[in-house]
Amino acid sequence: MCCNCCSVRQQKIWVFGLGGVILAIGVFLVAAWPAVSRQWIRSLMPLSPNSFMYKRWVTTPMPIYSSIYLFNWTNPEQLNTAGVRPHYEQLGPYTFSDFKVKEDLVWNQQRPEVTYFGKRTWHFLPEKSNGTLEDVVVAPHFVSLTAAFYSRRFRRTLRKVMNFALNREGGDTHMTHSAGEWLFDGYYDRLLDFVEQLHSPLLPIYSSNFSWFYERNNSKTAEGNFTIHTGHGDLHQLGDLQLWNGQNTTGFYPGECGKVNGSTGELWSPERRWDQPTSIFLKDAARYLNLFPQDNLTVDGIPVWRYESTNLTLDNGQLSPDTKCFCLANRECPRNGVLDFGPPAFNGPFYMSHPHFYLTDELYRENTTGLRPEKSEHGMFVIMEPTMGIPLSLRGQLMVSVHVERDEAIDFFKDVAYDHYAPLFTMQIHADLDDNLTSLLKLALNAAKIGQYMGIALLLLGLIAIAVGAFITKNHKWHGEQRPKGAEKKENCT
Repeated sequence: MCCNCCSVRQQKIWVFGLGGVILAIGVFLVAAWPAVSRQWIRSLMPLSPNSFMYKRWVTTPMPIYSSIYLFNWTNPEQLNTAGVRPHYEQLGPYTFSDFKVKEDLVWNQQRPEVTYFGKRTWHFLPEKSNGTLEDVVVAPHFVSLTAAFYSRRFRRTLRKVMNFALNREGGDTHMTHSAGEWLFDGYYDRLLDFVEQLHSPLLPIYSSNFSWFYERNNSKTAEGNFTIHTGHGDLHQLGDLQLWNGQNTTGFYPGECGKVNGSTGELWSPERRWDQPTSIFLKDAARYLNLFPQDNLTVDGIPVWRYESTNLTLDNGQLSPDTKCFCLANRECPRNGVLDFGPPAFNGPFYMSHPHFYLTDELYRENTTGLRPEKSEHGMFVIMEPTMGIPLSLRGQLMVSVHVERDEAIDFFKDVAYDHYAPLFTMQIHADLDDNLTSLLKLALNAAKIGQYMGIALLLLGLIAIAVGAFITKNHKWHGEQRPKGAEKKENCT
């Protein structure tokens, strides 16, 4: 503004007008900005094509690592020796980067849902691993154990046929392969080859090769497709799983236990409540797991809740009646802390638990050596900012084991000295929010306060501008203003 070009009237309009506008903006920011900013942030959260949240969901937004621990059976030749318990040595971790991208997205036009496949890509990271993929690992021959377990429903004659087949077609008590073969590369198994060639609907084996994650690397179909809520209309359902492979039930468990629910672990609903657990749907186990809020923390200046696994997480109805339906009538129900992994795993004698049978009954460790459960190492947790539902850190991990037991009808297992639960491997997923996303989260959480502080500053600036304008007006100090004659005489008199 050029004072030489403006009249006194124009100067007053500029000062009082600008001061008034600044004052009004300040009042708005102080009074209304918190509600406006919250609504604005909420509008960014629902998923839609090319939305703010979509761009941070469609591909892995932060570095995620999969660390896998294998258990080496050090004394398999003494399986039948009384007084010598099976010893299992943990090897690893074998750490992989874990990158996921959503593909083949289909947006439902009638309901706030999106369906997608998740393509996961793993790359081995030697620098983050303790061991190489050439490490030799011995494990129980769980294919033979599954066949023996499966045959127990048959009559004695058929069990003899099963025993003959195991002796002739590659059965054994244990098997030895490299870590790489166990994890992704796979290995040929004679017994699997024999079962595959039977083409029996009772034994749905479609490959003679096996590994724990066989043909999963770079596959978008291995985990099936997922349908989740986009958050439109109800942010409290954002990320909630609606369908898995097009169905709202898993087909493995009855009632509520068979329903598809929880989060896939990639998108969490905001505005969480302390009295509600966070649920995660575990694809491989075909069931959900609950983590419970345990502590209020501050991480990098951000107030967060720490959710942890408890003895309710892997319950089968012993503590919570709601989970009783995970026990099936035709299978022995495991004790608290252990999941029956058999239904989604060819109905074999497989189980899931915390690593080293942490938070389980002593029964599961009593006939083995080498396992040492520790809360700090073997629990699961998610550290989450509850307002936005953003995880700052997470660690999910489960161990798969197989039941080795004496079987009088099967030559390989008729002299087993100790029935026991043999640990096979632990899968651990861990991630931490990177600095850029942490800064963005801080900005979103502090947007209301930042706006209010700016409002207070503008209020003061506006008031100062108006006060200065009033003072100049009263004293006739505007540029180019001629003072009234009466005012000049009054000054001369004084």
